[in-house]
Amino acid sequence: MPVVRATSFQKEQNGVPFLITEHTAETNIYYAVDLGNTYRLIDTEVQEALNLSEAHIKEQALFNLNGLNNPYKTDVVNDNTYYFFNSNDGYDASRLLNKQLLKSFREKITGEMLVAVPHGDVLIIADIQNETGYDVLAQLTMQFFANGLVPITSLSFQYEEDNLTPVFILGKNNAKRNQEAIQRIEANRKKFEQEKNNKE
Repeated sequence: MPVVRATSFQKEQNGVPFLITEHTAETNIYYAVDLGNTYRLIDTEVQEALNLSEAHIKEQALFNLNGLNNPYKTDVVNDNTYYFFNSNDGYDASRLLNKQLLKSFREKITGEMLVAVPHGDVLIIADIQNETGYDVLAQLTMQFFANGLVPITSLSFQYEEDNLTPVFILGKNNAKRNQEAIQRIEANRKKFEQEKNNKE
């Protein structure tokens, strides 16, 4: 199974590198062997033991992900709709990689579609209709990020045509928020913009 982690997450364990795919400026994809109640991240030693190619592991991981059920809860605030995926199966954030799932929501969302994976056990998809929607999403992601066991990113992502672009939301109530965290987010946003410009 694929698992989403922050780009700051460790790249190796005991000197053995994990199998990693770069994803966005904020996230990387790791791969795991499901052990029932837990899982083990695949490193080069595990890959050799499984006797599988990197391409096969990645293909099988996405196939397994697409086979998961995707239950969610819905909340509406001032005409903005938020969909919460929180199955606690270890792969909630991984559902961000399910392209068909994101496409199905893009088809029914009438406003701007933003998604967030503040920690490993939640995916938020938002249908943003007004300024309040951005502010609520910013507060939600910051709260989930601060309280998650495996924090990923407090940034949200704009979803358009299969592309995820990290976006920085500075809401009207920003003075009440952790200024150090806001500065870190802003630095990440600038870093992403620079990387994007360099690629172009």
